[in-house]
This record gives sequence, C-alpha cells and structure tokens, in this order.
Amino acid sequence: MSLPKHKVVTKPSYTFTYSGMSHTGNVRMRNEDSFTCLPEQQLWVVADGMGGHESGDFASQTITDQAAKFSPQSTLESSILLLEENLLHSNSLIREKASKMGNQATIGSTVTCLYIWENLAFALWAGDSRIYLYRNHQLERLTEDHSYVEELVRMGKLNSQEAEEHPAANVVLNAIGIDASLVVDMEFYEIEDKDLFILCSDGLFKDLSDDKIADLLEHSNHSLEELNQALIDAALDAGGSDNTTVVLVKADIEEQNV
Repeated sequence: MSLPKHKVVTKPSYTFTYSGMSHTGNVRMRNEDSFTCLPEQQLWVVADGMGGHESGDFASQTITDQAAKFSPQSTLESSILLLEENLLHSNSLIREKASKMGNQATIGSTVTCLYIWENLAFALWAGDSRIYLYRNHQLERLTEDHSYVEELVRMGKLNSQEAEEHPAANVVLNAIGIDASLVVDMEFYEIEDKDLFILCSDGLFKDLSDDKIADLLEHSNHSLEELNQALIDAALDAGGSDNTTVVLVKADIEEQNV
C-alpha cells in the first residue's frame, strides 16, 4: 500500500497512555505470548508463538526483542521500511533457530504492531493477532486474520460466528518464521482524540466475542490497567483456553492543542 502524502497543515499532537498484560490461561502449561511497549519509539507489539510448534516462546520473544532495537527515522518512509526490515530480520533469526533444531522443526509466531507517526497510526501484522480501535462507542477491527477460516469468510463460505467455531479456526496461513518469504500487511489511520487501540493475541477473542469486548470497553470507568485486567479476567472466566495478551494504547490531544 502507498504511504500517506505529506500536507502542509496543522496537525494535532497527542500523548499516549498504555497498559500491557499477559496471562497463560487456564489450559496451557506455558505462555508462548510476548509483548513490548516502547513509548519512546511510539511502538507497541504483541506476538503469539504458534501453538503446537516447537519453541513458540522463542519465536515470540525474538520478535519483541528485535522490536526493542527499532529507532524512528527522520522520515515516515524510512521508519516504515526499518520496521519491515526489523520483522524480516526476526523471520530470519527464527528460521535459523529452526534449521539448527533439525527434524524439519517449525517455529513461528504471529505478530501485530502499532506504530505512531505524528497524527497517524500504522497497523502492521502477520497472522491472527489483532488490533481493534474503540472510537465513539464503536469497536472496529483494523486487521484481517491471516487464517484458513478468514479466507472462507472472505469467499462467503462461512459467516463470522461459524468461523469462530470451525475446527480449523487455529490454522494460520501467515506468520513470522514459517516461510522464507514473509508478507506483512499494513494499514494506517488518522488518530482522533480519545481513540483506544487494543492489540491482542487470539486468546482474547477466542473466548470473548467482539460484542462482549465492546461491552466491557463501553461500561468501564476504570484506568487502563484496571480495564486491561478486566479484559483478561473476562477471557479467563469464559474459559481461558489459550494464552491471552492485551496491550491498550489510548490517545489524548495534548492540552496546548485543545
């Protein structure tokens, strides 16, 4: 996709508050999720090690460790390019680890990234970890799952509810480490005051419908930490069938811009 053209206009400045939490869940023995919050780089990342694959925790941690090395560049174009190169480097490191394990081992991790440039929010992702936007009492999913059932939905063979309950719901078609040729999707959005971005691994939406997530957001008067804990607790109460990681990022116009 093409990047936004620069315009000579006055752009609002934002401050960002955030919260990140992860829980192993009620079923898994190990947490293969990883997340990192990098406010100085204006970058937030959630990675979910591929369930059933060897060393999924290594894969997700590699992604977040490499993300911590990212430094914003002087231009938007060079910053996005560096972010993409960062993910490609993680892909190479994970594949190198897999090759050393032998026996055709597969290591992989989904990833979703939120990167802020001035008044724009960029979503970059591979796999089925998601970014939602909660704005004006409405929840919108900004990412499209790279999954088998999502392809069936796009072809009109399943609806969203059927996809969630499909036996192949866990089959991911794209992720970091599973192929030498990595494709990372990207979209961007203009930020508005009070926007709330929700980055999460699939453990959240496996057990909570989008309507339930929206209801929790709508009726919360708590801090981001308390809201994040409420989302994690709701997923656990609904079954906690997988590792669950949630990162919340809230945008507020700086006071001098009000």
